[in-house]
Amino acid sequence: MPEYVHGGDVYSYQTRFGAPPVDLSANINPYGIPARVKQAIHAAVEDCTQYPDPFCRAARAAIAQAEGVDPDRIYCGSGAADVLDRLVAVLHSKTALLLAPTFAEYERTLAGADLRFHMLRADEGFAVTERFLDDITPGLDVVYLCSPNNPTGRMIDHALLRQIAVRCAGVGARLVLDECFLDFVQGGETMAAQLDEFPSLVLLRAYTKMYAVPGVRFGWCMTADTALIEELYRAGQPWNVSVIAQACAIACAGEREYAAQSAQRIAAERAYLQEQLTARGLWVCPGEANFLLFRTDDGDLAEKLARRGILVRDCANYRGLARGYYRTAVKTRKESDALLAALDEIQKEES
Repeated sequence: MPEYVHGGDVYSYQTRFGAPPVDLSANINPYGIPARVKQAIHAAVEDCTQYPDPFCRAARAAIAQAEGVDPDRIYCGSGAADVLDRLVAVLHSKTALLLAPTFAEYERTLAGADLRFHMLRADEGFAVTERFLDDITPGLDVVYLCSPNNPTGRMIDHALLRQIAVRCAGVGARLVLDECFLDFVQGGETMAAQLDEFPSLVLLRAYTKMYAVPGVRFGWCMTADTALIEELYRAGQPWNVSVIAQACAIACAGEREYAAQSAQRIAAERAYLQEQLTARGLWVCPGEANFLLFRTDDGDLAEKLARRGILVRDCANYRGLARGYYRTAVKTRKESDALLAALDEIQKEES
C-alpha cells in the first residue's frame, strides 16, 4: 500500500490505537458544517437517482455570485486536487517553478517535468519575498504559488503577487495561485479582480476547509482563459462532481457571514496558541491561516503526541524542512489546551 503523506489520516490512527484522536493534523474549521449546508447535503440524497450535472451549472452560478466573476470562468472538480490533476493533463508543462516548502500535491502532479524550487528561508520566517522574482526566468512554463502557503501559513503580499504575475506574463509562464486557505485570513485579498489583467492566471479554491466538508470533495479554479476551461472539461470523466457535492457547494457559497465569523474566532485562537507555544520555547512561524508551523529539537514529537491521543502533522517530509518541524491546526480552545497539556507532560517526563 502506498504511503499517505498528508494530514487527517485518522483511519490509520484508529487502527493502531483503537480510538479516534484529537486531530490537529488536518486544517479543518473546528466549528463544523453550517446548518444550512448540512440540510442541503441531506436534501440532495433524493436527487442521487440522476447523474450529476457535468457542467455544475447551478454551483458555478452560486460561486460566481459570491466571488464576483463570470460563471464561464469557473471550472469545478472533485476537490482542488482533482483540478490540479486536470491542469497538469492539459498544460503539458515541461518546466515548473515551485516554493519549498509548500503543498506536496503540486510536485506529485508535475512528476516528469523539470522542477525548479525557490527555497524559503527560516531566517525570513518562510516568507515569499522579492527574491522570488529572480527565479521567474525565460523557459518556465508554469509557476505554482500558495497564499496563504501550506505549511507555513504565510500570505504573499498582494503587491508582490502583482509583480509576480507581471513577471510570469513577461516570460510566458502560466501562474497557478492556490487560495484554498484564503477565507481564514481576515482582510485577505483574492486575485480574482485581476483575472482580466492576467489571462494566464489560474486561481485555485475549495470549500473543504472553511465549511468543514473534506469528505464531500469540492473545489474549483477561476481563469479568464476560457479555452483552458474547455480543455479541463475534456481532460477526464464528465461526472466528476457528485450531486451531493454540487448541492453542498451551492449552500457554501451563501455562507459568507459564517466564513467571516469563523475567521475572526480562529484568529483569536491562533494568537492564543502561538503565544502558548512560544512560551514553551518553541519557534513558531508567524502564519495567518488556521494552522501554525512550529519547530522543536524533538524529532519524535509527533509519535509522543500520538501516544497521548493527539495527531499533528510531522513536516519532516516537506521539501525544504527537516525533522523537528510540525504543523498543528488551530481549533477550539479545548483542543489547543489538550495539545499544550500533552506538551507539558512530555517536557515534565523528559526533564
